[in-house]
Amino acid sequence: MDVPRPAVLVVDDEPMNRSLIRATLAATCEVVEASNGPEALELLNARCVDLVLLDVMMPGMDGFEVCRRINEARTTYFPVVLVTALGEQSDKNRGLEAGADDFLTKPVDRRELLLRTRAFLRLREQDKIIHRQLEEMKGLQIQKDDLVALLVHDLRSPLAGVVAHLQLLEEDLTGRAKADVQQALKAADVALRRLEETLQVRLMEEGELTVRRLPVDIGRIVQETIAEASGIARRKNITLLAELGHAPTANVDEALVRRCVENLLSNALKYTPSGADISLEAHSVAGGVTISVADRGPGVPDTLKTGMFEKFGSIEVKKGGVRKGFGLGLYLVKLVAQGHEGSVSVEDREGGGSVFRLFLGTP
Repeated sequence: MDVPRPAVLVVDDEPMNRSLIRATLAATCEVVEASNGPEALELLNARCVDLVLLDVMMPGMDGFEVCRRINEARTTYFPVVLVTALGEQSDKNRGLEAGADDFLTKPVDRRELLLRTRAFLRLREQDKIIHRQLEEMKGLQIQKDDLVALLVHDLRSPLAGVVAHLQLLEEDLTGRAKADVQQALKAADVALRRLEETLQVRLMEEGELTVRRLPVDIGRIVQETIAEASGIARRKNITLLAELGHAPTANVDEALVRRCVENLLSNALKYTPSGADISLEAHSVAGGVTISVADRGPGVPDTLKTGMFEKFGSIEVKKGGVRKGFGLGLYLVKLVAQGHEGSVSVEDREGGGSVFRLFLGTP
């Protein structure tokens, strides 16, 4: 099967110049010609090319304007080389501002023309390869997400059955056996919640999880989350502080916001050392409400503060840092914030540690 030759668009109002370039490149490239700027733009709308060799001094629309319009319209990368007799630095600057990738000086040296064309066509081919690989990765990501969603769906029911039977068993036991079953229940409940979290992430990514807004007492959510985590805090000798002030009532999705606060507090408990404190706050602000969780962990370097909210944002593991294992937790917080026209961020805490701040927009 013949490999299609790369297409080079030559734009020049002088037939002799086009003929020279065609004779130089025809052996290795498909040469397409245009005698003016509008004709070149029309050709680019009709077909794909791999390189544009563009004369600057043309009547009507000059090469700078053609280059600018090409740069505004192109959705994929292909190099644009200006072919010009202009040698002033100001002319080169104009070309670069218009989006040109390089320059060839008239009269064109045929050997230089051939070498530069080959170099730029290699860049174009590499760009094509990268785009193909990205598309393949997107396809694999979709397949993986579909598999995860299927596994979550298939595991939820049997795990819920395990929880139900453990609850029945707990009612008939006493002493050590009852305590063991209670621990098993806690572990099974954590596993079930992780499955639900994975499913929620998947649904929110696809826009299929509706944010159900109702008036919710934000202070109550924070206080109940603290109460649920108090056992872990006592075992680690960590003090949980709630600074709620006049905690607002806001139109939010209570289940999703509760999960966010749980995830933020869970991370804070993971990294805060024994004997330290974690502070939770909730306040009304312009356009919404903020919930913040301040820990006494090792802090987050500035270079990592954005990426840690991405999917599986355990980038600290790759960089050898100390804060690890965020998984889907903070990514879910980010998705919930976006679903509420809000945002999530992290900043340094005075005295050491980090403050994770969740902003929820309220209608």
